[in-house]
Amino acid sequence: MQQALSEMSPSAIIATGDLVHAGGAQVYRQFLSIIADTCDAPLLCLPGNHDFAPEMIEACLPMQSLNLGAWSVVGLDSHEDDVPKAQVDAAKRDALFSHWGEQTAQFGLLATHHPLLPIGAPWLDKDRIDDPESLMDELIAEGGPRFAGAIFGHAHQVIQGHYCHRPLLGTPSTAFQFLPRSKKFAIDERPPGYRWLTLGDDGQIRSQVRWLH
Repeated sequence: MQQALSEMSPSAIIATGDLVHAGGAQVYRQFLSIIADTCDAPLLCLPGNHDFAPEMIEACLPMQSLNLGAWSVVGLDSHEDDVPKAQVDAAKRDALFSHWGEQTAQFGLLATHHPLLPIGAPWLDKDRIDDPESLMDELIAEGGPRFAGAIFGHAHQVIQGHYCHRPLLGTPSTAFQFLPRSKKFAIDERPPGYRWLTLGDDGQIRSQVRWLH
């Protein structure tokens, strides 16, 4: 946080899941305190497969969509407590489409924990969101903001893909990184990292990754 804030001041922070590894609501409160003590920007927290939603709610973590000028950042809960694989059933999809259609911003950025595309690591790809193409097709066709791209976590590495000319961006972990394109669990030597997003008034998403030094 200190390094990032030395570079620029964010309009918002998106925490894409696996916010704590263990410890319950008390540790979620500690996470929230770290953010609040260093930055007063709006925060969107997404649950990851290591998170427990009831404890996040108990700790009052902000989990609502963000409105940032011409943009809405809408979260999709892709997790199920204590289950590694993405869990996006029909009810979650319908809730996303309904909420998306209610947004009044011009452009929309989808934020989730699990990847929306294969990343070339079989032990991670087996847990990604099922049939992400149909989900994104629906967002493209949906009323409300124009679907401009998506961000996600989970992969512990930099991912830069596209769907229908829209960027799909995976952020590195603020802890350790997984070795890209590994056949099985393996740790990379890269340090903790984070991703800056610039959401343009033209609907374009520009992004840069930074590593802790």
